[in-house]
Amino acid sequence: MRLLFEEYEYDLQCLQKADSEIIPVFNDLKENGGNGIPCVGYFFCPDIEDSVFILPKVFIFNGGAFGKYAPEDIVNLDDNDNPLRTDGYDKIVFSLSTWLYQAIARYSKRHPHNEIVKDEMIQNVISKKDESSETFLDVILSLLRFNKEHREMFTFVSIIGSCGNNNINWGKTISKVRPIMLNGVPFYAEFRNKDKSLNHDEDIIVLFYSVLGYLRETYRFPIKSDLNYATIKPHEIESMIDSGKGTRLLRSIRRKYYTDELIALWKLLYAFFDKAERIANHHYPEEKLKVDCFNTVFEDMIDVLIGDDIFSDLKNNKDGKRIDHIYKDYSLVNARDHSLEKGSSIYFIGDSKYYKEDTDIAGTSLGKQFTYAKNIIQLNIDIFNDPKRRSSLGDLRYRDDLTEGYNITPNFFIRGDITSDDIKDGKANYTEPNLIQDRKEPPKNIHFKNRLFDRDTLILQTYDINFLFVLASYVSLGYDHVSKESIRERFRNDLIDTFNGKYDFYKVTPLGNINEFVKIHFKEYIGKMYRDSDESEFIWFAFEKGTIDLDKFRSELPDANVETASLTK
Repeated sequence: MRLLFEEYEYDLQCLQKADSEIIPVFNDLKENGGNGIPCVGYFFCPDIEDSVFILPKVFIFNGGAFGKYAPEDIVNLDDNDNPLRTDGYDKIVFSLSTWLYQAIARYSKRHPHNEIVKDEMIQNVISKKDESSETFLDVILSLLRFNKEHREMFTFVSIIGSCGNNNINWGKTISKVRPIMLNGVPFYAEFRNKDKSLNHDEDIIVLFYSVLGYLRETYRFPIKSDLNYATIKPHEIESMIDSGKGTRLLRSIRRKYYTDELIALWKLLYAFFDKAERIANHHYPEEKLKVDCFNTVFEDMIDVLIGDDIFSDLKNNKDGKRIDHIYKDYSLVNARDHSLEKGSSIYFIGDSKYYKEDTDIAGTSLGKQFTYAKNIIQLNIDIFNDPKRRSSLGDLRYRDDLTEGYNITPNFFIRGDITSDDIKDGKANYTEPNLIQDRKEPPKNIHFKNRLFDRDTLILQTYDINFLFVLASYVSLGYDHVSKESIRERFRNDLIDTFNGKYDFYKVTPLGNINEFVKIHFKEYIGKMYRDSDESEFIWFAFEKGTIDLDKFRSELPDANVETASLTK
């Protein structure tokens, strides 16, 4: 197998020296004369009679592939001296190919009219090649399809196999067991049952469901089993693969099956163990799938993880820009009562990129994200200004009529990332999100200084998330409620901590009429005050830290009670 990396600027002399056969293939993959490959995926190349795998560029970090290798040095995985093999990282490469295939397949299913995945690559899942050259992934998908299409057969074999197992064999009972005689009538305290003959049909079904369980645990395929068979544990299946026992077992029962379905199942299981054993011995399968613009696939991964499809109509803005992620959650500024679940809501707006750039978020990416937020604000204000449509906003609250203050609009940017902790010692971490907040000063957009409750005041929170976790969640967890809610809560709480760290908040309760109070102080405090509901008796005030003296502030508002406060989680 050959391994390349998306958009990596290869040293062609080093690449030529490391693997001269890959040079023609590499040149075919390039575009615009550069040294980078503009796609992600894997395919079989007949010219070199080997498979080629193109990993996303996120796997180059800390200056090297997987954080430690020069990409030119790990091109040929069949080379015994390849450091990936000596360090055990070759198994990671194969598992990644399986995960990425499923991610691209799910993306294509969710977006059937996309232009980045060619239709024939998804439709031709099962190879048209002869059995000996089918890929391991072909075999896995064939096993999954066999399970789906033959449910009734498995149930029938289970029922037939258990029929008569507990019937009494009266001949053996009478000849082997001494009865108790009562009034001349024999009574038997124990019985001899009919012997159960060896049922090879059940043996192969048990092995089949054991393999499915192994695939479910190892690759997170969504496989359900409702038949009551005691199966072989996944770690025992893995041991059978490592030792070659799987193919030996299947060869020993090769001629025990007569129905077409069970013969087909035997062939599939043999193909599975044969290819899995060859993989364990560094004979890699031939995979084929390729996708352009993998960043678009990653956006969909993040959207499944944190977003809401019900708000997808809001993503397309009138100015032609498209928001990556949007969902509704509690406002940062509200009077939520946790027992009553009351409070206003706001849209959380996010952008994503599946790799972490060396530079901070800036330029076009930053401008686009602030524009996304402004567009959503304007959309809701247009509805707010229309008396006939205002009720459709429900609990969404973007502007307060009384103070003309604007609610805080949450913004975040999330980048896929892989660190040395996510891939180390030949193992990959697919289970932990490792969501890390960028502790640098967050980018800001302001029009008027020190006016938090102005519509143009926006702060962007930036995060890195474990790319492997996002990949596995997209493939196996899908719409996992726990992960979604915990990550959303993390975003909200971090934003609250950020604003509490940058601003001093006060709850100001007028002693007289609240409308008259706002009218008197409007010009002085416009953009610095916000009422979180029409029924609230107090008004939120916010000032950048170090810009307000509390005693002086209170003296300037003799007609109100001033309390220090903070945004609450």
